[in-house]
Amino acid sequence: MTSKPSAVVEVASRERRHWSDDRARIRLYSGAALCLALAVLIVWAYQHLFVTPPKLGPIGLDFLPFWGASHFVLQGHPLDAYNVDLMSRVQIAEEPWAARMGGVMPWLYPPVMMAFLAPVALLPFTYAYALYACIGFGLYYAALRRTAAWRDARLPIVSFPGVLLVIIAGQIALYTTALAGFSLVLLRKRPVWAGVLAGLLFVKPHIALLFPLAFLCARAWRALAACIVTVVGTTVLAAAVFGIDVYAAFLHASEFARQSIVNGTAQIARVPTFFITARMLGASVEVAAIVHGVIALCAVAVTIDFWRRPATFALRAATLVCATTLISPYLYDYDLAILALVVAWYVRDGIARGWLRGEREWLVVLWLTPAFGLLGVLHIGFQFMPFLTLATLGMLWRRRRRLAHIPEAPGAHDGYTVVTCRLASRPGTSGTSAATPALTR
Repeated sequence: MTSKPSAVVEVASRERRHWSDDRARIRLYSGAALCLALAVLIVWAYQHLFVTPPKLGPIGLDFLPFWGASHFVLQGHPLDAYNVDLMSRVQIAEEPWAARMGGVMPWLYPPVMMAFLAPVALLPFTYAYALYACIGFGLYYAALRRTAAWRDARLPIVSFPGVLLVIIAGQIALYTTALAGFSLVLLRKRPVWAGVLAGLLFVKPHIALLFPLAFLCARAWRALAACIVTVVGTTVLAAAVFGIDVYAAFLHASEFARQSIVNGTAQIARVPTFFITARMLGASVEVAAIVHGVIALCAVAVTIDFWRRPATFALRAATLVCATTLISPYLYDYDLAILALVVAWYVRDGIARGWLRGEREWLVVLWLTPAFGLLGVLHIGFQFMPFLTLATLGMLWRRRRRLAHIPEAPGAHDGYTVVTCRLASRPGTSGTSAATPALTR
């Protein structure tokens, strides 16, 4: 009778040391990533501001379509935002470097987005983007801190490679990540607000599609109703403000985006989807569409299964966001900033219920994934990034099956660290860490 407690104490002590080592590694890796990000920004600024002629353009050039759309709204010609030629002229007039881009940057967002962005062009491009980026980062950080509320999460949140990629590109992914993050955090206690935020996420429809499906499967009726009302309301609002013809222009722009993916005029090395993977391997458009469609349907099926059957909420949330990245063939590497939510929810469940073998190491890979497009795909000529998100979805599936018998520890996410111990040897649980009731600050 005396050997069992001593064994638990011994294993718990080892786990405390292991967690201490993990925290040290997290600080080291995150600090190195943050220093690298700052170095990239400094070098970029030097190459643009102090080298004559500049070797690099200003940071955030992808923000030019946002600024241009605001310009047309303020001028009273919102439909012109979807005119590629007019948009290009406005962009070049505001930022001459746009003429050297070697391509066009069209406005592809739903009309309601123009209503939200209307004041942007009141400021010059540089100042407008600086303000836009700061607000986006603040919202992203707030959403991730609500998701990962423990102290050691601060540095990984700030140094997440997806943040640097979005800020350099000038895209909206920090805002969409924040909307998705707040929606999931609020779902259980403030379902109406969760639904409203999920409805606003439809400013980028391919990121939002699975949210109402998840609400439906979970029978979160208030969240689902709020989401639908928000989407319908913002659609009607945009039609009332800009006229119904604006939706015809938007559909034409959407077809332009689809064709850019199909015919390869987009930067396909930066499109982490199975459609592009198949195309880069020589598959026809039809075969690539079938491959992508099968995987997308599997991702939808996994989401439905997770949200219909009993599972910890952290696993549900991580699965929903992970599956979202596998649905649309139109997805850029900067959109993978949303993987920060997958990592955060996955870690929440790991802290609460313990870890399976290899999960923490894999989360490091997933944390680095947004950077692989520029650092890997462009050099090897093969789009491997969708395999990483698909593998993560598989690991989430494995985790639910292997840890189905372990309940979520109460209070595990309220500033505490769960002390873990090894499960007794039993079929299917070898090498698994399961949470004990003991908690330490």
